[in-house]
Amino acid sequence: MNRLAILMAVVVMVAGLLGGCAAVDQGSAQTALASGRLDEAAADIQAALAHDPDNLQLKHLAAEIFTRRGVKYYQQGAMIAASDDFHRAVDYYPTYAMAYDYLGMIAFQHHNWQDAIRYGSKAAGLQGKPDPGYVQMAREELRKLQSGGFRPHGQARGRGTNYSY
Repeated sequence: MNRLAILMAVVVMVAGLLGGCAAVDQGSAQTALASGRLDEAAADIQAALAHDPDNLQLKHLAAEIFTRRGVKYYQQGAMIAASDDFHRAVDYYPTYAMAYDYLGMIAFQHHNWQDAIRYGSKAAGLQGKPDPGYVQMAREELRKLQSGGFRPHGQARGRGTNYSY
């Protein structure tokens, strides 16, 4: 009986220490985020999630951090890094609308009309707002493409591929 009590005490202490690590990392992540140190915030929140992977509060903070860093990359023109961070954000928190909106804008810029529509509509639905303008434009571009009104550059009508270099 005495061994069981000691074992239970050790388990409670270890759980407390692990939870404490997550809380410390969460606090560090929030401080880094508030001061604009986004790479540090990302590392801290990932450490916190390693200790407490099911914590919804941590997942929401992770989505905020990765979205903010993604916006920074987006503004710098680093679309691959931005897209990676926006995807990370929605992996952590699947209802984080702002990340979907940026994914939609990136897809639109790359003429990926279907993803622009999908991500933009998802963002609007999560926010309870109408679809953004780029979604409407993507729908129109997709209609043109599907109706044959648009040919990829270098392809003549009825002649197959005719690329000139």
